[in-house]
Amino acid sequence: MMAVEMSGIAKTFRAAHGARRVFEHLDASFPREVSVGILGARGAGKSTLIRLIGGSTLPDRGKIRRRGSISPPVANTQAYHAALTGRENLHFVARVNGFDGDAATRFVADFAEMDDAIDQPLASYTRERRSRFLFAASYALPFDIFLADEALFGGSGAFRARCAELVQARRAQATLIFTTRSPQMLRRFADVGAVLHEGRLHMFDQIGDAIRLFRTLDEGAPADTDGDPEEEDDEERLADEPFGPSA
Repeated sequence: MMAVEMSGIAKTFRAAHGARRVFEHLDASFPREVSVGILGARGAGKSTLIRLIGGSTLPDRGKIRRRGSISPPVANTQAYHAALTGRENLHFVARVNGFDGDAATRFVADFAEMDDAIDQPLASYTRERRSRFLFAASYALPFDIFLADEALFGGSGAFRARCAELVQARRAQATLIFTTRSPQMLRRFADVGAVLHEGRLHMFDQIGDAIRLFRTLDEGAPADTDGDPEEEDDEERLADEPFGPSA
């Protein structure tokens, strides 16, 4: 059975300089309890695809069917209110999605080692604490489908390593759909590989086949090394993104 099915999806963005068509007739299916890693060059439409799957962006045409609860993209800041405490934010997000806010708060406070900061406003968080909160909160609720756009985990040092272990645990329990430009991310976290190119999603049962196609399409693709697969600037990028409204 499929967790997400997309049929005949069209999406065009309109701006002052003209329209940009991202998808014209996109068809895609994502199996349940499978981790799908999507490779794509910059500007291929990876973020748009994740937003369409999650429902924060609507298609101009076509149908999207989702089976089960679906998370916001990992480390997305817009679900949180900067003036509220970590505890208040977690209770709100849990309640909206029909989950236990107390359980989510305990998980984040313990995993991210928040101590008293869980009861302080998000606006007061340091960059490191901000990153820890966002990533721990992303995996605190038992969604059926987890989404990630480029960044699956973050933080630094031991927390970063524990975060990567948490991703592995969640992918064993749920569907994971993530985008990346890193072949190593697919090798480490994906069961199925895909390549997004010119509005079409090419799916592969073998991760290596997806990587080979991607390399023929994107000459600037990161090296396929044995190092940390996460792009080094992901945590910095996320730390600078604002939370939701502060008042």
